[in-house]
Amino acid sequence: MRPLRKQTLDGNVETLLLAILEAGPSYGYAIVKELNQRSEGILALGEGTIYPVLYRLEEKKLISARWRLAENGRQRKYYRLTAKGRKALAANLNQWQMLAEVMGKVLGCSEKLLPQTRPEATTI
Repeated sequence: MRPLRKQTLDGNVETLLLAILEAGPSYGYAIVKELNQRSEGILALGEGTIYPVLYRLEEKKLISARWRLAENGRQRKYYRLTAKGRKALAANLNQWQMLAEVMGKVLGCSEKLLPQTRPEATTI
């Protein structure tokens, strides 16, 4: 399978990073590795792609970061989801689910492929 085009991902990378960090704190390289593993290589994102997004999420206070000493003796910057980030993730997932539903209806996809329930709307 070919990787998704950048235009397809625009606006969704933030949600993907928040979802990865929902499992617990992590650092840049490990986040990239997890994203690419979960997407079975379809995303093919690199550190150069996610660091600007991580910095943006940090500025928005959706994630926080702190330096930790790694096993190899080097410092690593670990990112973790904040309460505000959890709310943003829920809202983003709601928006994504609604978009998937609309896309399915417009494109004529089977209703069986779409989620049957829609989470409650969340405001940030």
